Amino acid sequence: MLIKKMICEVDAANAEAFAKAEAFAKAQSQWEALSHISGFIKQAGGWRKTIDEPLTAEIISVWENREAYDHFMENEHDSIYEENDQKAVILSIEVTVYEEDKPFVYDLLHNPDIRYEPNWTVLKA
Repeated sequence: MLIKKMICEVDAANAEAFAKAEAFAKAQSQWEALSHISGFIKQAGGWRKTIDEPLTAEIISVWENREAYDHFMENEHDSIYEENDQKAVILSIEVTVYEEDKPFVYDLLHNPDIRYEPNWTVLKA
């Protein structure tokens, strides 16, 4: 299994922080198109439970293999990302891609330090 871990910082240093966090969350919930992508398994994420500025979101996506993920990145990712305007509220993003086994994936998707947002979860259709 291929894992993509994204850590996104959303600006929380001003009066617009709540609106920016809401805008990020709304955009994240618009990744439902993933459910129809060949090789996609699951995506979940939420806000880190720490009180820090900027706000930090963590999203994990799980793919059957590298080929399916690479195909998605080359053919579908950018159109989904551009349509949801998420980039307007992200200060920074750190992406890590690696391969792991099922038990590790389960633990990763059930991290107690993340307050998971139900609307951010996407399952294979």
